[in-house]
Amino acid sequence: MEKQMTANEILKAIEGMDNGERIKLLNELSAKHFGKRPSLEEIRWRDYNAFHGDEEY
Repeated sequence: MEKQMTANEILKAIEGMDNGERIKLLNELSAKHFGKRPSLEEIRWRDYNAFHGDEEY
């Protein structure tokens, strides 16, 4: 059986990572726990609809 890391061990491992590795880790954790990030087009569409609503031009 593999030994599980403690919170302090995880934090020390993260501190030893370079920024690129940290970004990859945070993206993986975010995707796993909060779902996949929306595309830039979807974000823009949501922002537009939040600002303009159902207005027709």
